[in-house]
Amino acid sequence: MIGFSHQVEGRQPPLRVFEMLADMDDLDKWNPSVTSSKKTHGNRLELNSKYESTLTRGPIMLTAGSTLVAVEAGRTVRYEGPIGPFWSVDTLTFRPARHGTQLTFHNQTGTPTWMTPLHPLLNALFQRQARRAVDGALEYLAANPPEPDLA
Repeated sequence: MIGFSHQVEGRQPPLRVFEMLADMDDLDKWNPSVTSSKKTHGNRLELNSKYESTLTRGPIMLTAGSTLVAVEAGRTVRYEGPIGPFWSVDTLTFRPARHGTQLTFHNQTGTPTWMTPLHPLLNALFQRQARRAVDGALEYLAANPPEPDLA
């Protein structure tokens, strides 16, 4: 098992950050490792909705299948599914913070038994990729500020 967990603070309110990052259909907008992402079944942020994404990791291209297995509007989403020979569980949590939103990225990725000797190398590579996703999310949020309240 390899994994990643990281917290960052975004400058926008939790509901806004949730709307921008929670739907896997938008994953290619903010994760630089994802070259395409689309919903293949279900509705936006509906339990059991399914998604297919293409990830490029160096010269390797993988197809990821994800199913939305948990959602609490404005607070958390969890997706599970295969990425090539791996099984990935991704959770995003959105909480109010002093200046916006505390955003937690958490992933656990299971590997086939025969890859156990490669865990240190796979984990090191995965940490870099996961950090790129976090950085991409922060850049996407910064580039898309909320509309000013005209009321």
